[in-house]
Amino acid sequence: MGASRELWPDEHTVFNILYDKFLFWSIVVGLFTFAWLLIAILRYREGVDPNVKLEEIKVGTFPKERHNFDLELAWFVGPTILVVWVTVLAFGSMNIVWGEVAKLQNDDDSFIVEANGLQWYWDFYYQDALTWEDMDTGHDVTWNITSGLTINPGAGAATAAVTYGASTANLDLANNTTLDVLFNELIFQHVDILDADGNIVHRWQHIPVEHKMSGDLIIPCDTNVLFNIYSMNPAREANFDATSTYQGVQHAFWLQEWGMKEDAVPGLEGGTWMYVQPNEAGTFPIRCAEYCGKEHSLMKGQVEVVAKEGMTCDADFGVYFEHEELRE
Repeated sequence: MGASRELWPDEHTVFNILYDKFLFWSIVVGLFTFAWLLIAILRYREGVDPNVKLEEIKVGTFPKERHNFDLELAWFVGPTILVVWVTVLAFGSMNIVWGEVAKLQNDDDSFIVEANGLQWYWDFYYQDALTWEDMDTGHDVTWNITSGLTINPGAGAATAAVTYGASTANLDLANNTTLDVLFNELIFQHVDILDADGNIVHRWQHIPVEHKMSGDLIIPCDTNVLFNIYSMNPAREANFDATSTYQGVQHAFWLQEWGMKEDAVPGLEGGTWMYVQPNEAGTFPIRCAEYCGKEHSLMKGQVEVVAKEGMTCDADFGVYFEHEELRE
């Protein structure tokens, strides 16, 4: 996670900082503008001097009696400085965001998922392994490389459905809470603990590197999660024809409840990147925000945020921040 970084609360994300600054200056400019308009209305409400003949007024000529060079200069210089400052702030923040992505790509603590946009669904390929377990259920699963699988069923548990690679097993927890199969980090492994009615009361899962999920996705909380986003990645499509004029279509990977979106561009080598740092467990929608064909509206899924094995999502890690220039 980068121990040298400082922890800030959620409201100090780049988005919220920019929103606050832009909102503040918008209010300042708006109040000044409307105040000036009100002053002008009250001051000149009597209209044109009746002694001035209309034929003597020339279009495009500013009345000399109302000319004020200093005021005109201030009216030009002030807004120009404000616009330049806000522009520098916006571009600086954008560089910070993309610079952070470049650093996180080389951070061993980052969690990377490849998202591949197709018509009309998402495929996800895990570049890092994830072992996770439901929190605070009163049940516990331990699966290791020395003693195999052990289940502490807790109250209300009746059976367990176990998947390891292409194999499955069902355990009657009243008589058997162990399975003599050693943990293997290279294969998908999953345990569902069920009650007497067949309802799932606890889940444990190991997702290995290069595991593929379609439509739905599982990521860890309190971790920098990077998405490497493609449209019809040739490396993943067995039937991809490099000589064809069809190289996929434009998509946009959209996590709407987090305000995050990034384009999936056909033919773009290396894809695009986006990162999030979820700190709350739950299930959130995935959408495509770019029209991609007749079934665009059906291109949706969900991302589930879970706690890594042995951890919880209770602690608010806030935002890891290193940029002094956005403190003010």
